[in-house]
Amino acid sequence: MDVLSIVLGALSLVTAFTPLIWLQVIGGFVGIAGIVLARRAKKADYRKDLTTAIGMLCSVTGTALCFVVPVLSLLSNVALLFMTR
Repeated sequence: MDVLSIVLGALSLVTAFTPLIWLQVIGGFVGIAGIVLARRAKKADYRKDLTTAIGMLCSVTGTALCFVVPVLSLLSNVALLFMTR
């Protein structure tokens, strides 16, 4: 489960930089699944500290980027719309 959380976190990081907003939202939910798996792996075996920390870091960063980047993109497009008028 710990390695799977790393994979899901990396996948959410990759989808954060795609130009499709719906794919970024899916990547955010994939990151949330990575966070859940990292927490479960940590509870199941306390000795997997490094791999669960890496999985948690990748998943949290990917989730945050997946949900923040579309909002910033929409705000910048609205700002550009008003600047060109």
